[in-house]
Amino acid sequence: MTNNPYIQDILDQPNSLKTALEQFDPAALAPFAEAIRNNEFDRILITGMGGSLYASYPVWLTLAQAGLPVLWVDTAELIHHTPALVTAKTLLWIFSQSGKSAEIISALDFGHIQKPAAVIATVNDLESPLAKAAQVQIPINAGAEHTVSTRTYVNSLAVGQLAALALLGRDVESARAELMLTASAMGSYLADWESRVQQIGITLGFPKRLAILGRGASLAATYTGTLILGEASKFMASPYQAGEFRHGPLELATSDLTVLIFAGPQETRDLNLRLLNDLRGYQVNAFWVDSEKNEWQIEIPRVPAIGMPLMEILPIQLLTIHFAEQIGVEPGKFFRTGKITLAE
Repeated sequence: MTNNPYIQDILDQPNSLKTALEQFDPAALAPFAEAIRNNEFDRILITGMGGSLYASYPVWLTLAQAGLPVLWVDTAELIHHTPALVTAKTLLWIFSQSGKSAEIISALDFGHIQKPAAVIATVNDLESPLAKAAQVQIPINAGAEHTVSTRTYVNSLAVGQLAALALLGRDVESARAELMLTASAMGSYLADWESRVQQIGITLGFPKRLAILGRGASLAATYTGTLILGEASKFMASPYQAGEFRHGPLELATSDLTVLIFAGPQETRDLNLRLLNDLRGYQVNAFWVDSEKNEWQIEIPRVPAIGMPLMEILPIQLLTIHFAEQIGVEPGKFFRTGKITLAE
């Protein structure tokens, strides 16, 4: 199946990521870092759609944890329902792999929103309208990608986090080295991808209902995971912030429900483990996605914290292959949409 373009893109992620890391240059962000220190922006607003938006979630966390006034809003909601969030003193940071999806184009004509103080673009296509409209481009250097987002997603996660550190004046080189280690671990994980697809298939079967839960930076894989399960394998799954799952959806906890819980950041790992044990007590087929051993584990390699959001998406990507086989469709093939969404 390695001639399948989607699977090939999955397998190419580690090398693509290394290229993006090698080519990331924080120097262009230095003037913005100084402007942030001098309080020249009233806020930073991060926006995007789909996987691009979800890839920016750890970036939002990094900046918010540093105490900056930073917002995270999907572009469709921004241009139609919350345009007042953008002011003449806003630093607008747009994530878009293509740089030309419908909502991004609408945002860039500045008819829906106020023209901001400056635009940063995290983008793959440097000839796109987004790249040309931005004062600073942060290239993700993923190369051409024709099916469901894989290389573009993990590269956006990586360079976005490095860019956030650069804006905060923090140590980019140590983070780059940690992400290089993550890329190597991803390569080792994917080297035996066919047996991993088989093992994940044996563990999960073909569930009637599937929910994916996470907290903190793991929400990137939580939401992107359910997105690509629909895109790549035509299987519908539901994403939940793990804490929110107790506020109502816990009533769904029966034996025909399967749940994947990302162990996630250390701060909330024990809370997630408690939820796993509670779900198991309700006879739910709940599984723990992590490097630490657990009776109900889907194992991933241990990587530095900055690399966890990248590693967490890999078992979900492999799960899309298993589900596509069960449903009888070609993994990653589009039937209703396409690589770039050109209509709202």
